[in-house]
Amino acid sequence: MLGIILCGGHSLRMGTDKGLLNHKDRLWAQAACDKLSSLDLSIKFSVNPSQQETYTGYFGYEQLIVDDSSLDIKGPLLGVLSAHLSNPEEDLFLLACDMLLMETKLLEELIHSFKTDDAFQAYIFTKDDQQEPLCGIYKAEGLKNIIHLLQTDGLVKHSMKYILSNLQVCEIAIEDQDYRYFGNFNSHTEINDL
Repeated sequence: MLGIILCGGHSLRMGTDKGLLNHKDRLWAQAACDKLSSLDLSIKFSVNPSQQETYTGYFGYEQLIVDDSSLDIKGPLLGVLSAHLSNPEEDLFLLACDMLLMETKLLEELIHSFKTDDAFQAYIFTKDDQQEPLCGIYKAEGLKNIIHLLQTDGLVKHSMKYILSNLQVCEIAIEDQDYRYFGNFNSHTEINDL
């Protein structure tokens, strides 16, 4: 399994690259990396082409997966499928770089579900019955199916929630006290409240 830190968004609302912002003297991308690394996973950073040079300076070229220009899609799915195509046999553990408050205990819970029941193609949390697709495990076999749908014009939407509707998904309901760990930060106002 490979840990993938999703950093490739354009951060339009934030106005600056979120993965390179600092929180408690850590880059957001590095903080997410530290959390997934604690699970003994190899980590790669999913970035878009405009970020490649800057991220290489921080993390090294070998730790980057740059969006695949042959894929005619946008959003997080572009990063996910680019990571899959460059590591087609690896299951992927995704974590968005802007989930600053994510706790390792929840990541461990996902790994436990994955190891206990391998009947699913994706393992994610739900909050108020809504799926949280950007912190989850996606098996290689399921991502192969998504690539096939994309290549045969069967992928009518490119949202991560639509992708999940095409996979067998293990959903873990988040306890009320854990809701805050799933917040993602999109503006300076939201960060100031930390």
